[in-house]
Amino acid sequence: MRLFDSHSHLQDERFDEDRESVLERAAAAGVATVVVCGEDVASSEAAIALAADTSSPRLLATAGFHPHEASQASEDALDRIEELAADGNVAAIGEIGLDFYRDLSPRDVQRCVFDAQLAIAARLGLPVSVHSRDAEEELAPHLARYAAESPLAAQGRPPGVLHAFGGTLRQAQRYAELGFLVSLTCSAGYPRNDEARNVAAGLPLASLLIETDSPALPPQSRRGTRNEPANVRVTAEVVAEARGLSVETVAEATTANAEALFGVPSAVEAGA
Repeated sequence: MRLFDSHSHLQDERFDEDRESVLERAAAAGVATVVVCGEDVASSEAAIALAADTSSPRLLATAGFHPHEASQASEDALDRIEELAADGNVAAIGEIGLDFYRDLSPRDVQRCVFDAQLAIAARLGLPVSVHSRDAEEELAPHLARYAAESPLAAQGRPPGVLHAFGGTLRQAQRYAELGFLVSLTCSAGYPRNDEARNVAAGLPLASLLIETDSPALPPQSRRGTRNEPANVRVTAEVVAEARGLSVETVAEATTANAEALFGVPSAVEAGA
């Protein structure tokens, strides 16, 4: 069984003391690929460095400004993100989006920086990894414009993913109709997170991804601890239970979905 953790922050300092062991546990759990997401210039550079130095599991990087960090996204900084995105290990622009829950950057700045990064993704033909919190409705017009401008549809690839999705099934369906994938985390198994399980059960399997968002959002049985990519299997188990499918079926489908999104050759195509 091959698993694909479509969103993590393995460059986080909380992994500095045992990152190699974390990667070994991921490989032992069947995790073939992990996406390491940037949140600003420095973390994007660190993600790219990790991806260049690690072979098992395969690491892919993203480059972008998280909405919390949007106030730091000067014109020069955005130019640097575009430079970084040309690196061969960068598979998406992200983590970008809107966060109207914490509002750590002014909302007008968040919108401006989000649109600037969507434009970078469209120019480079890269998908986007999108953060949303209390902004699921606000995202729609931005992402609809981007989806229409992105060359990815002509290649049969999704334009992006709504990561750690926290909205409703109706909202998820709207993004799926635009061609986006929707990703769930280990938090889909939290007792009060019925809506995430509704999304897991109600969206077409072809529209779903799984992730850990490590080191955040550990499984219910490990609440209060650091999350890590090996736990993406827990997300697969939650989705499998919600849909009445085997874990193997969910792992196979979500891995194929992630490979299509990030432009990763499948194991068959790669001759594995």
